[in-house]
Amino acid sequence: MKRREFFNFSCLAAPGLLLRSQPSESFPEISITEHRKSLMDPWIEIDLEAIKWNFLQIKKRVGVKVMAVVKANAYGHGLIEVSRVLEQAGTDWLMVGKLEEAVRLREAGLKCPILNFGPFSRHEAETIINYRLSQSIWTDEVFYLIEAAAKKKQKVSIHIDIDTGMGRTGLPYQQAFSLIEKIALSPYLSLEGLATTLTEEPEFDREQVRRLNEVYFQAKEKGINCGLRHAASSAGLLTSPDFYLDMVRPGITLYGYYPNEQTQKEDPLDLRPALRLKARVIFIKELNPGETLSYHRVFKAPQKMRVATLAIGYSDGYQVQLGGQSQAIIRGESFLVLPLITANHLMIDLKKNSKIKIGDEAILLDSEKSSPLTAASLASASGISTYRLLLGLNPLLPRRYL
Repeated sequence: MKRREFFNFSCLAAPGLLLRSQPSESFPEISITEHRKSLMDPWIEIDLEAIKWNFLQIKKRVGVKVMAVVKANAYGHGLIEVSRVLEQAGTDWLMVGKLEEAVRLREAGLKCPILNFGPFSRHEAETIINYRLSQSIWTDEVFYLIEAAAKKKQKVSIHIDIDTGMGRTGLPYQQAFSLIEKIALSPYLSLEGLATTLTEEPEFDREQVRRLNEVYFQAKEKGINCGLRHAASSAGLLTSPDFYLDMVRPGITLYGYYPNEQTQKEDPLDLRPALRLKARVIFIKELNPGETLSYHRVFKAPQKMRVATLAIGYSDGYQVQLGGQSQAIIRGESFLVLPLITANHLMIDLKKNSKIKIGDEAILLDSEKSSPLTAASLASASGISTYRLLLGLNPLLPRRYL
């Protein structure tokens, strides 16, 4: 064999030979391409039926239209796949926080109304029209939409974001009617709704709803149809029917979680968490008493130990605070996560268990309500909210849909 032929043969043959030389009963059947992408990487499993169940529970409770919030990669669950199941389940609207998310949904074939609750620039106004999107507005950027719509001789749909006390974005409610009057005169704008964001302080939320209604009925008296009023997120829809108005905007509850510890404990909607975070054992070693682990030798073995390394770390969204606080479940048994969690690895105490093997699956975040590894439990142990825990999951992690 000539030298060039040898190298060509080596480059083609070696990967296949390597795969065949390392069989493991723990690994599923998987193609070489999938192997390179994710076989030893951590992954997320999503139960789409659980998301559908949660949506229907919310719909049954409120009895009004539902705008399902799928911003931030559907709270870590996967923007497109989650949106598809929500559309099939009958959601009236989808809401995103970035224009790019809305465009991706349209390009994936989603047909239902989509509201971009985030900002846009002048050069993106035409994109909003081309993709048949609805846009939240609160400043003079509405004139960018008028300009683009006039150019295309088409109407563009808008919702006015009114600041009733949140103070983050939105047109101050005292000034809202003036803008509504101008919008009503434009042949290129279709006013579909008035929105506000509640502060989640129940008594003040009532005042916020009163302020939104004040604007709505002021316009109605002038013969202006403002479309749908919407204010209640997950917290609001659990607080009072007075906050439902014409439509609600559930977010965290769609994915099986509640906005606070009290409602999580009460579980009034019988929600089903949809997400599991998993990783594989990639290394096992024996530690003698006094031997150490990780940076700065942060852990010292008090006795002889068997330790496993998992291919997951804080770059994947697993919180560093969970070192020494949480567990991994392997083959139905719980094992303590040891400090210190690094960017791509963590280590667990196998308690001298000799049955655990390289390639075994480990559950780091569980969807079972009775599990100690629910997102709510891990968030509490980390000192953060469930929102932050879920949104912090790396969007590059493979999502596997059940």
